[in-house]
Amino acid sequence: MKILVVRIGRAGDMVMITPALKALTEKYPAAEITILTSTDGRRVLKDFHPQIKNVWILIRKTFFPFLQRRKIKRAIQQTDFQHIFCFETKPSFTRLFRGSAAQIHILQNIKQSEINFAERCLKMIDPVFNKDLYPVFLPVQNAARKRAQDILQQAGIIENTFLIGIHPSYSGLGKKFGRNKKSLPHRNWPISHWGNLCKLIDNYAKKNGKSIQIIMDLMPEEKELGLKIIEASQHTVKLLTPQPDFERYKATLAGIDLLIVPNTGPMHIAAAVGTNIVSLFSIHNPKDCAPYTSENKLVVLRAEDCQHPELGLAAISAEDVFQASKVFLPH
Repeated sequence: MKILVVRIGRAGDMVMITPALKALTEKYPAAEITILTSTDGRRVLKDFHPQIKNVWILIRKTFFPFLQRRKIKRAIQQTDFQHIFCFETKPSFTRLFRGSAAQIHILQNIKQSEINFAERCLKMIDPVFNKDLYPVFLPVQNAARKRAQDILQQAGIIENTFLIGIHPSYSGLGKKFGRNKKSLPHRNWPISHWGNLCKLIDNYAKKNGKSIQIIMDLMPEEKELGLKIIEASQHTVKLLTPQPDFERYKATLAGIDLLIVPNTGPMHIAAAVGTNIVSLFSIHNPKDCAPYTSENKLVVLRAEDCQHPELGLAAISAEDVFQASKVFLPH
């Protein structure tokens, strides 16, 4: 049996379909699975499961998209797929499947959904699933864990330190045009808030005699942002800017005790490797797109629950985030 799975998106989007992929491999244990995805999708799902035999890439922004789509449509027609599971809702994707004899399963487009996206995808495979059996998941290589440990040691971070990661960036933060201007207040927590939060955590550690270290693991081009937060935090946070290595980054997230992050990809990656999370939301519905993880590993803060939600994420104070984080801090 051959199965095609379609999901085009960034890292967080791909993490959200991992419960459905796991259910798919269990329902069809002898099937050969092909994934139609993005370059991010190929990176995220690397080594996810041995039944994934092929990865086809669709790049949304290209000079001649019709040529690429025509090539993919032809490949689908020429491959004897028995099932196509499409986790996309745009009609343009269904046109790719015309001419295929496969049984086609399309994700229903439910706006303002009260059901987590990962759960909606999972229901396509198993309508009566047990949530505890299908969390989001990504494998972490032992070699990557070693690289992550080496970078922490080089930064002077000793073992048995309680590690808190903060992620102040998001994809598109550096873009000057497009939708970034509108999304900025709802994805970007102010630098001053990050600085105050780090100082609150540092004071807590000193007062309680606990070894707590805050780190930022950022891309090299995000170094300037990291340095601003270090200054605002009075140097209570350490900045890591190693060369991009997704496997090593997963391992770093798996090795920290808590990640504090706005609604962005690393939030979902952290959930997939079992890390505790405090996530900040504005406008977007957490019931739809919060990390699909155990309730005891996640605290969600919403700007809409604060006094001035019109400010976006800035409505959530550093004190709010600190109090939420105390659930996970060593006592």
